[in-house]
Amino acid sequence: MDVINKRQTILKLYLILISTLLLSVPSVSQEVIFSNNEDVSKITESLSPEFYKERYSEKDLMHKIVDNRGDKFENLYGTRNVRVILHGIAYRGGGNNYYHRTDKRKNQNPLPDDGLINLCQEGFSNSVYLYQKNFDSTTYTKIISNCVNGKQNKMAYSQLDYFDKDHIYEMLKMVYESAKDDNIGPVYLHCWNGWHASGYLSAIILKQFCGYTNIQATTYWDIATDGANHSPRYRSIRKDIEDFIPYPEFKLEDEVGNKICPPMPEKIDESQIHLEIEHLLIVPEAIPLNYSLILYEVHFNPGKTTFANIENNIDVQNLLEALNKYSDLKVEIGGHTDRSGNESKNKILSKKRAKFVYDYLIRNGVASSQITYKGFGSSRPAFSNKYKSGRKANRRIEVKIIKKRDYGSTGLVNEDAYKKKSYALISEINKGEVKEGNKYILSNLTFEPNRTNITDSLNKDLLLLVKYLENNPGVEIEVGGHTDNSGIKEKNDSLSNERALAVFLYLIKNGINEENLDYVGYGSQFPIEDNRQRWGRDKNRRIEIKVLRKR
Repeated sequence: MDVINKRQTILKLYLILISTLLLSVPSVSQEVIFSNNEDVSKITESLSPEFYKERYSEKDLMHKIVDNRGDKFENLYGTRNVRVILHGIAYRGGGNNYYHRTDKRKNQNPLPDDGLINLCQEGFSNSVYLYQKNFDSTTYTKIISNCVNGKQNKMAYSQLDYFDKDHIYEMLKMVYESAKDDNIGPVYLHCWNGWHASGYLSAIILKQFCGYTNIQATTYWDIATDGANHSPRYRSIRKDIEDFIPYPEFKLEDEVGNKICPPMPEKIDESQIHLEIEHLLIVPEAIPLNYSLILYEVHFNPGKTTFANIENNIDVQNLLEALNKYSDLKVEIGGHTDRSGNESKNKILSKKRAKFVYDYLIRNGVASSQITYKGFGSSRPAFSNKYKSGRKANRRIEVKIIKKRDYGSTGLVNEDAYKKKSYALISEINKGEVKEGNKYILSNLTFEPNRTNITDSLNKDLLLLVKYLENNPGVEIEVGGHTDNSGIKEKNDSLSNERALAVFLYLIKNGINEENLDYVGYGSQFPIEDNRQRWGRDKNRRIEIKVLRKR
């Protein structure tokens, strides 16, 4: 299955959803009483697979009962990306916190109350939050009562760890008991988005109860992540799925399995998978070779080959930073047009557009060996040319990945790894007023693990800093050295101090007054990104300039 040419914005949501701190979560509660909703009369006393299959129009394993924004089936509002695992027995999804219409909160929270109420009123017997954190305790359990499906229903809401074998066993037992008894309602297994953790449990359930092979189970996991599945770190979760051995005590008779196991879809909608240029910077290991990334923030007017303020264009800046950061990265800049006009002129127009971006990158320090450019005219539309919006989008730049490092990582991507924090770069020091206390990162000056030496005396960030200090002799600065959290604290403190000293000496050597300079090593105590990811550790090994005084 080709999962390369994707054009929607699902992974972009990752960068937005998990960009701030966690909110508080409900306190431990033994039992909460709720009244029925208006539609509860539709729930009969039978909790059979046939009943739910018809109620939710369950076509196949990819059919979404509730969509990404928590809409589509109002009686399950409060959930998100809900899909069937076993008809009437087990369902997967997320919690609708970020997109909630009236009570928005951080994506990492457990289910909102209306989600709990609606699941209970739909006859569910259990709902499980699949993470170790964000409940008030590891034994958090909520009982939702007085939800009627022809009789009183109670639903337990608990927290179980999807990587704990004992907890997996407990969840499989819940599913098994529901499958064996039509008086026990379905189980809802949810993570934040309804992609990774819930998909992992779902793949295991399909191996346990539907006889899925390793290939079938891992393929199911891949296509049900809505595109967030490219990183090599996901190899470990695929391996965990493959390593799972079904429990003999939970074996179902063939006739039961045939009744509750949904089919895979006949056709896979590959358009749901999407990557953007920002991912080339923060998770380059997630981008396949020969993948083409659209610069969605680049817009050309009809007949034009340039656009204003390229130096402030976020997509171009992400591309520039990625190319400067990863010297082994090679890309092709592709220019495109809409279908208006003569095609031979469109080819020339598109090539000039590509060269405009190419020239900017070259001027800003990118090696010519890293980039090429080409014009494709209107031959490769990414959007329909029928509408004005589509034609505008087709006047675009695409970046094709020709070569990159083989990262070979086997760790699992954490769902909160896609953070994009805000911090000022040294390139911004001449923009706006520089105030005491301002901090600027030398993003193009990086250190290899355990190294302190500056190997590039012509580093553009250092040269820019020297020029700024020459032009502003009344500015005093502190050079701060920082490390990632690898190794022991004492060594990191020493390492960061030596890195700061290296920059301090570089500035003095280049004519900056020593009296205007100070240096400090902070070790690993002030990370700006997540140390659990390689790209985060790379960013944390940095030099940060702090303005101490302006005379």
